[in-house]
Amino acid sequence: MNPKLIAIIKREYLQQIRTKAFWISTFLIPSIGLGMVFLQVAMSKTLVAKGKIGVVDLSGRLYDGLVAEYNKPTKDSTEKEKQPRLTQEKQKPPLATRMEFFKIEATKESLPGLRKKLNDDVQKEQIKAYIVLDENILENGVAEWRAQSVKADLVLRETVANLLSRVATKERLKDRGVDPEIYEKARMRIEIDPHEAKEVETESSKNAGFNLAVSGVFFFLIYISIFVYGAFIMRGVLEEKNNRIVEVLVSSVKPVHLMLGKIIGIGFVGLTQYAVWGVLASFMSLPAFAAMMGMADGVPSIPFLTIAAFVVFFLLGYFLYAALYAAVAAPFNTEQEAQQFVMVPAMILILASTTWFFAFNTPNGAVAVTLSFFPLTSPLLMFMRISVQPPPFWQIGVSIVLLLLAIWGMAWLAGRIYRVGILMYGKKPTVPEIFRWIREAD
Repeated sequence: MNPKLIAIIKREYLQQIRTKAFWISTFLIPSIGLGMVFLQVAMSKTLVAKGKIGVVDLSGRLYDGLVAEYNKPTKDSTEKEKQPRLTQEKQKPPLATRMEFFKIEATKESLPGLRKKLNDDVQKEQIKAYIVLDENILENGVAEWRAQSVKADLVLRETVANLLSRVATKERLKDRGVDPEIYEKARMRIEIDPHEAKEVETESSKNAGFNLAVSGVFFFLIYISIFVYGAFIMRGVLEEKNNRIVEVLVSSVKPVHLMLGKIIGIGFVGLTQYAVWGVLASFMSLPAFAAMMGMADGVPSIPFLTIAAFVVFFLLGYFLYAALYAAVAAPFNTEQEAQQFVMVPAMILILASTTWFFAFNTPNGAVAVTLSFFPLTSPLLMFMRISVQPPPFWQIGVSIVLLLLAIWGMAWLAGRIYRVGILMYGKKPTVPEIFRWIREAD
């Protein structure tokens, strides 16, 4: 390799990793991520249906059943068949809920006058909410809910709705001469236990939820990294151009080598940051940390294919967009001028980031497959397809070949723009002028 190119790569690399900002961000980002995990765990404990709820039962048929349903111990249908129901002793409510129901005596005529007091009680937080069960509830299936906000307390409202649904179902069965106990014994929830259609399943299928979460995190790391490190290159080019440092550099090195050195050097900065995060992640997978996170069996391992795909498509996506950002920055004098052209690749990246669900849900669908071949979106979409459901190897190979060809083409295009643009000052170039730079021979 050209010694001058190596020197530029070394300069760009050391210039970034020697800054305090690099190391602060390297350790701060995972710390924030870890803090968010702990925050999510802490907040999940607040998702408890709790509060004092008044019940205006104009039907006269649901209140007692509602209280009985709430106080009933939760068991699956198998346990109910094997064990006798405990009816003599009042059971404690499920640990996930802390609700208190109380009956409000009212008639259809007295309800309007009673609302004012009930509304005041809700606003003064003496009660959490109240519900009105009219005489037609078993026909229309609608219960009125009154609380301070219709947007808050979704868990509480959904829990009450589920309880009322079971009670109403039993009452409707009674009306049809069916013993509600039959409903209790017959009712069950089927849990889907996913498995791969293979004789020997992969390890990742045993930890599907964890690995899907990892896939999502890696997907957005690629997305954010392309944006961040591409912006580093654009700002670096503009800064050197405005400081006239580039004039000194091009006197001893070819402009194309200067551009490649900047791209490769900052690319190594990104890999260094991910390497540090990888080491930190290995410490987090230790049994002590896993126990602290409530994972008795330890943190599941990340499939090698997911890690390999992340590294490959991060690098390919980075080099493609880095060359594009360098080409966009070279002809202009300020970041504001360059932003007009940067918005085009940025919008393509944003488009790719918004289509992640298609690759997540239907990795072999037409949208996901098409975008996983298009070079400007394939770093994100092909990675997601691989991490969720690996496509045929020929598709991965075609995607990589197309990316490599796109990188070569973009590097050639960027080199021809860069060699002229970095020495242009004052005058903002027009699009025809940029195309002329591309057509001109070296």
